[in-house]
Amino acid sequence: MATVVGAHLKQTARLIVKHGPVLLTVLLGAKLLEDLLMNLAVELGMIQRFAGLVAVIMLILLQLIVFVGMFVILRGQPLQFRRKPSVPSAASPPEGDTPLFAGAVLAVLIPFYGYYAGWGFLGNTLRDYSRAFLSEQWNRIDFLNPQDMGPTALEVDGTLWLLLPVAIIWWVRRMAKARYAQTGHQAWPLVVVACEATWVIIALYVLSGWKQQFVAWLASLPSPTSLLDWFLPSAEAALVQADVRPVDWPQWQLSSWLSELFRYALLPLIWFNLGAIVYGHNLNVMAPPTERVAGRVTQRWAALPKPLTDFFGHFWAGVIKRWHAVANGVLLAASAGVWLTVSILVLWRLADWAGRWLWLGMAHLIGPQDLQVWNLVVVPLNLLFGMPGQPQTGVLVVMVQFCVLAAGLNLALASQRAAKVSA
Repeated sequence: MATVVGAHLKQTARLIVKHGPVLLTVLLGAKLLEDLLMNLAVELGMIQRFAGLVAVIMLILLQLIVFVGMFVILRGQPLQFRRKPSVPSAASPPEGDTPLFAGAVLAVLIPFYGYYAGWGFLGNTLRDYSRAFLSEQWNRIDFLNPQDMGPTALEVDGTLWLLLPVAIIWWVRRMAKARYAQTGHQAWPLVVVACEATWVIIALYVLSGWKQQFVAWLASLPSPTSLLDWFLPSAEAALVQADVRPVDWPQWQLSSWLSELFRYALLPLIWFNLGAIVYGHNLNVMAPPTERVAGRVTQRWAALPKPLTDFFGHFWAGVIKRWHAVANGVLLAASAGVWLTVSILVLWRLADWAGRWLWLGMAHLIGPQDLQVWNLVVVPLNLLFGMPGQPQTGVLVVMVQFCVLAAGLNLALASQRAAKVSA
């Protein structure tokens, strides 16, 4: 245990010293771009509501790119967009040849946005956009005609505004693939991945709206208790003995404590698995078991007409490539071992805890100040250590958390390679 934790601490410190300045630069640049994209989304939303939502999609896509870029940098492979050697115009680049960064984004795309929407960050981003949009609406309101404010930020009229950007993104994706086939420049696959990510975000936005309608429909239905009472009416009311314990003295329960502990450890565990997908992915190489399974599946539709066979084969190859990378990442995270996983979870949360207390300590050192002075002082504190009571966004703390995860992944990868050699 002590050996594993010590190695993890040394690896974390080495990554902070080696990559810390670069990671801080990336995070600060991302913060600046997020503010610019949010302002751009509000301005476009004032002109056309759906245009503002498209700009918000670019903001969410930026968060995915930064997340993958941090792990790619910590992996020791810099972000390079070199021009590949020219290829003949009649030939296209190999189908399986995917650049490193675009391949990493493609591998982690669906799991990241599943976590992003499931954890509530998609709702938080839309809520921040709605709040900024409403503030700008009130700044521009004409009090002589207040009814001309227009709809809210997230009100989109009709389904056409959802189908139109999907068609435009499809055309951009097709053009980017054609340009990559002609020039071989590694920036074009990023455009293709960005288009696919935009499709995913639009689908999540549509599903979130359907979810609200589905919940409202369920709320309008009679409750199961009322239906049961209608079928089996109760003869008399049941009496429940009142609890003699005070209301502010809740009884400790092991199940509730374990549930809270699981939720507390779940977020760093999700980050660790997403980072493992970036570390363990290789979209251009498939393991022999995966190739055998994919071959058996393709044999089932071999008797179909050739256009259908080509379509299903291309679609199935993409699915296998993407989810094979996810499986590699999950296996890499699972090979970390119990003590290394515990060390990652504790250090990740310890960095968050230290950032909160550093914010309070710096505020205590600054002392009571005028409101205008404090409004200026709080900006660098929130930028470095995160805003108290909010999800951790401090660049200094997030940089340390990424290094903690990458150090654990490096040790897990070394252990996995050692096990393969010994086998």
